[in-house]
Amino acid sequence: MSIEAADPSKVLREGQELFFAEPPNHRGAAERFERVVTLSPTWAEGHHWLGSAFEALGDEDRAARAWQTAHTLDPNDSRCLISLGVLRTRQRRFNDAIQLLEQGIALKPHYGFADAKLFLAEALEGANRMEQAKQQWREVLELEPMYPSHDEPMKEARRKLQLHGGVG
Repeated sequence: MSIEAADPSKVLREGQELFFAEPPNHRGAAERFERVVTLSPTWAEGHHWLGSAFEALGDEDRAARAWQTAHTLDPNDSRCLISLGVLRTRQRRFNDAIQLLEQGIALKPHYGFADAKLFLAEALEGANRMEQAKQQWREVLELEPMYPSHDEPMKEARRKLQLHGGVG
């Protein structure tokens, strides 16, 4: 793999290979994704992956900036909003997380819809908005299992509803 490759798509693939390697090489992936955004600064995909690599490295500020840039470049891609919402939940910035996750879900993610609704429920739970969280879990239970998570979101929604007395 050559970091000097001039084709941003090729460099992105190299970064993804490092990101998903066993064991992952997130530092190497971040270097590739930084090269991608240098080669193609207006390509949202590079910024999205750069944010994911920074998050994996524990650099939340740089991850957030990369995802915000990705969203600015492609406001119809739900992934950066959902990723940023999950980060804000982890930072206990629940109101920010709720707003970001609702915006991401409104864009109708291609896949991971059930996961996104679980992330929203987690943020709502953190904000102590339990009735709204329970509603999200109930909605997850009504969804058809699909990849990448298949039926795991439904199992988690059922568990949370049982835990919080919302049936399940």
